[in-house]
Amino acid sequence: MWSRIAYKYAGGYLPTHLLGYASTLGTLFVTAILLQPLHGAQFGETAGSVSAEGGDSTLSAAATWAEDRPVERGDATCVTCDPTMNRGCRKYLFADALFWTVREGAAENWAQIITPQSSGWTNIGTATLIDAPFDWKAGLRVGAGVQRNDGSDMTLYYTNFRTSATSQASGEVYSAFMGNFYIDNTDGSDYGPHYHHASIWWDFDFHTIDFEISHNYTIGTNLELRPFLGLKTAIINQTIKSNWLYPIDTSSHTYSFTSATEDLNLGFWGIGPSLGATMTMPLCCKDRYNLKLFGAPSGAIMFGHWTFNEQYNNSEATITFDTSPITSAATMLRGVIGFEWEQYFSRVTSTVRLGYEAQYWLNQMQFYSYNMGRLNNVTSLQGGFLEWQINF
Repeated sequence: MWSRIAYKYAGGYLPTHLLGYASTLGTLFVTAILLQPLHGAQFGETAGSVSAEGGDSTLSAAATWAEDRPVERGDATCVTCDPTMNRGCRKYLFADALFWTVREGAAENWAQIITPQSSGWTNIGTATLIDAPFDWKAGLRVGAGVQRNDGSDMTLYYTNFRTSATSQASGEVYSAFMGNFYIDNTDGSDYGPHYHHASIWWDFDFHTIDFEISHNYTIGTNLELRPFLGLKTAIINQTIKSNWLYPIDTSSHTYSFTSATEDLNLGFWGIGPSLGATMTMPLCCKDRYNLKLFGAPSGAIMFGHWTFNEQYNNSEATITFDTSPITSAATMLRGVIGFEWEQYFSRVTSTVRLGYEAQYWLNQMQFYSYNMGRLNNVTSLQGGFLEWQINF
């Protein structure tokens, strides 16, 4: 008997050490921001020297009060109501709590239950596709940035989200994966076994790092526009583990094994330019706070690299597929909409954002399926987020 079938191509493993380099870069970036001298401290020194020379404590207090209070403005615009706007470079840190889920283009057909029925001279049956819906899970986004008085902005942030899907089926269950097809069917002229019961666990691990340079523009009194150009990097790992129990004998095959497993590993990394804009519309603007509506469409096109490996195993045989890697363009689209609340204090500004985000990775889900051929499907992430940001 044979023990292994291998495609002539060999795939590699995902270079996850890139995350270490990106983490080091992010640490250096945030450290550089925090070590910059505060313009407000320089102002305090100047005010103190004026007070010492003039001997007038009232002048010093007035200067400090003028620095701390929000800049007066009319009701026409809220661009100048942030007290940190006149202090040279503003630094900011932010963190997002994400509550997302994932939809994969192949998860709705990991198995089928086919029930044949006979009626007279006609064979009638039903086929049910078995789905593996992903759980809603929490994720995290953290970042830092610098904004100058001229409206230019630099931001670096990291996003991590991980979830999983589980499903099971009973009846006459057929596999959609390639390995099962070749059991006792090495020439591919027939079908592999089908089973009384099957289950699946599908893990999805998502990492992105974004660096963006932008500039803020005020359009009239009711709209702020911040177009940005950036660099996006992404690492996405997926692991699929399936179990198949009690193969069903047929007139041409009698199976002596009672269980089997089939595991798939899908790896992706990509890097490339991103482009987008954030649009903000004030709803309520006061001296100490304001409420805004915002939206942010964006997209990226990356140099992408996919790797695959798949193995089927039972007590009698092992089948391994080492599929050649794919190197191609990877595209994604992103949309964000929500509300923003800004609260101004004497030295800092606190911002809270609540919204909805969706990401569409247009050709992310790629592997070979027995009954669907090579897949090149959309992977979508969507859900809510709550962000807190502090400007100082």
